[in-house]
Amino acid sequence: MAMDRSLLYKKVKETLKNFKEKTDFDLDLVLYLVYKTIFNDPVKNCKVKGKITDWKGLPKSKTLFWTKRGKGLPIGNLTSQLFGNVYLNEFDHFIKEELKIKCYGRYVDDIIIIHKDKEYLKILVSLLKRHLKQNFFLELHSKKIYLQHFSKGVLFLGAIIKPYRSYIGRRTKGNFYRKIGYWKDFFENNKGKMSKKNKSDFLASVNSYLGAIKRKNTYKLRKKIVVEYLLPFFEKYILSSGDYGKVVLKT
Repeated sequence: MAMDRSLLYKKVKETLKNFKEKTDFDLDLVLYLVYKTIFNDPVKNCKVKGKITDWKGLPKSKTLFWTKRGKGLPIGNLTSQLFGNVYLNEFDHFIKEELKIKCYGRYVDDIIIIHKDKEYLKILVSLLKRHLKQNFFLELHSKKIYLQHFSKGVLFLGAIIKPYRSYIGRRTKGNFYRKIGYWKDFFENNKGKMSKKNKSDFLASVNSYLGAIKRKNTYKLRKKIVVEYLLPFFEKYILSSGDYGKVVLKT
């Protein structure tokens, strides 16, 4: 929501020019499409689904309707995620090459840094705040910075990461249960009938979550969800894989 579109376009343009030297593509056409994508204003001529009152309590930083002029990209666009990585690519080099920090990871705007000196990390927070504001017009979220011993685990990209193992975060788990609840209500309201499209949407929805949590240490959780929450309600339509990592439609 805070990315500067003009700065982003400049960085994407420079990146594409570097790629042009290594491979062959129509640079002018790609830059035209990138320009249209970045500077498109999704707030104009948009269709608002639901009621405006549903947004009550939503922080202004979470909607493009309140962003400053020339700021922000639609969070649902795949290009926005890609552009987020391009936007902070130079920041990554600053961390790794100038500050010489070895244990660093970033996905779009989520950052994790590991260091043995807690006081150094405190100093680093101030340094990165200043660097991000001066060079990228961004600010670190004051309420989302926390220091924690590695043995207690760290929440990163929806997972609790601990030494040599990782678990799914509560928020992701809760979202999965709510999605199952949605399909249970849908199933009951339609008296157990599901169209071909409904089945396809159901399958994609459930398997996206199962696929995500399968990458963590979640065998018992996957088994519980499939055996206790999915099969009793949808056994007419689905079968489970042996490791409970996905479900498939019955033929």
